[in-house]
Amino acid sequence: MTLRNILLAGTALGAAVFMTAPAFAASNTQAELDALKAQIEALQRKIDDVEIHHGNAIKTLEERKSDVEVTLKNGRPEFKSASGAYSLAITGRAHLDWGGYDQDDASSANFGGLRNNINFRRAILGVTGTLAKDFAYDLHFNFGDSGNEKSGELYEAALHYKGIDGVTLSIGAIQPKLTLDDSTSSNDITFMERATAANLMTSIGGGDGRMAVGGTFNNDNIFAAAYYTMGSVTGTADDDTSSALGRVAYATSPAEGLNVHIGVSGTQAFNLPNDTFRFRDRPELRVDATRMIDTGDFTAVDSITAYGPEIAFNYGPFRAQGEYYRYEIDQRGTAVDPDFSAWYLQASWIISGESYKYDIKKGAYSGVKPANPFTSVTGGFGAWEVAVRYSQADLTDTVTANNRRGGEQDIITVGLNWYANSNVRFMLNYLDVDVEDRANVANPNFGHQALALRTQFAF
Repeated sequence: MTLRNILLAGTALGAAVFMTAPAFAASNTQAELDALKAQIEALQRKIDDVEIHHGNAIKTLEERKSDVEVTLKNGRPEFKSASGAYSLAITGRAHLDWGGYDQDDASSANFGGLRNNINFRRAILGVTGTLAKDFAYDLHFNFGDSGNEKSGELYEAALHYKGIDGVTLSIGAIQPKLTLDDSTSSNDITFMERATAANLMTSIGGGDGRMAVGGTFNNDNIFAAAYYTMGSVTGTADDDTSSALGRVAYATSPAEGLNVHIGVSGTQAFNLPNDTFRFRDRPELRVDATRMIDTGDFTAVDSITAYGPEIAFNYGPFRAQGEYYRYEIDQRGTAVDPDFSAWYLQASWIISGESYKYDIKKGAYSGVKPANPFTSVTGGFGAWEVAVRYSQADLTDTVTANNRRGGEQDIITVGLNWYANSNVRFMLNYLDVDVEDRANVANPNFGHQALALRTQFAF
């Protein structure tokens, strides 16, 4: 029974008793009845006011409760408005790398002892979300970088427009989608480092934190991207490189089953700082900063052009991919311009049986999600993956007058990955590195082996 009904019943009962009691029968005048009626009406109004007040309060609480939705999906805190037009998610990733080297005598004579070390390859924290439904944003800071831990450096700051179906337009400090390997998130790459072929491509006008304007397009089977880029967000004041980048890919069956991916990437850089450029890269491990291959500086450079194909396929727990790129330098005053090349092939298999996922929105692969996450309660073992990669980069050009002998680098990498759950991964890599025909060192032919472990968590 409601408060209102209880009060009304009590009042009516009191009135009945009052009217029927013999002691008061003589004084039961019309005036008293009118007074009692007035009291009942006043009480009715008070009850109505109480109900209205409490009803409004409850409605306000319900509205406030539904105005913001808070979730913690896969450990990522996200706040979303009831309409879905606004959202903010806190994101983070940390990649802690340990590595050790076993050099041959020639390598030790060239570079001294490579440093066994442990460092944060990445330690990134930031936010991502939507604004008024059609706009999205990313703002991230990096606190680590291969042994150079920082107090916090701007890593990504971009605004995106997504009001057109299948189209994303971006401006700010971003990572342009160039090459298959670089379009795969660092949280999802199969090996601790991307192949040298992809790193040389992105060094021209792509990579992390590149100041850029451009966009992507995708439908069910096609992905395309195009950007105009300048210097990186961490570059120096004279880092005024201007580049045009593009990538197109086609996937036969992105959603399920046998999927074949083919694509092409290309870039051209012009207006280079001081008209100079050099190709170099670390041997697919960044525990030690030494570059094994290095062309040295090219001067009087008008432009750099690089291009090449990419191919991949996945079916269930098996995946293979490869890329080949050619790098051409246009120099003033040279009859024949130098050019170089690099490529890789890799294959991986999830021995616990999970399937690889392909994301057509970036034309690349997403991470492995364990079917039975490792926990002390359920006793799951997570997902296990084995992988192998062969990589070659040829930075020697003896045909032209430059006679640049940056070295030919061959690397065999064997990897074992354990995905404990959707947030935690451990990566064990063994690398066998061989370099030939490298100039400006005591021994042109040298090599080493390396063993490295990454501890990774992300949300």
